[in-house]
Amino acid sequence: MKLDIGARIKELREARGLSTNKLSNMAGLSQSYVRKLEKGESRPTVESLELLCHALGITFEDFINYKDKSIAQLRAIKIEELSDSQLEGFCKLMGTCSEEAK
Repeated sequence: MKLDIGARIKELREARGLSTNKLSNMAGLSQSYVRKLEKGESRPTVESLELLCHALGITFEDFINYKDKSIAQLRAIKIEELSDSQLEGFCKLMGTCSEEAK
């Protein structure tokens, strides 16, 4: 199965609720370059993929294997970066606090 890098970038970007402008700014890349990547009009360098992965908050391995993960699992990657107080607030918002998170 061929890896569609552009489609993966777009799906991950949209799952994060990011515009191409926001993602490109976070990655330090031009917006036109990110758009070309998503459309398959340009091929990324290893460096640009690393920058995009960092901006998306995932590892390169997560990027390559993300089809094996649900969007909820990908979002959970970001949840792990929350402080204890932020996590507690998130749990309260979601109504899923466990004794461990309190």
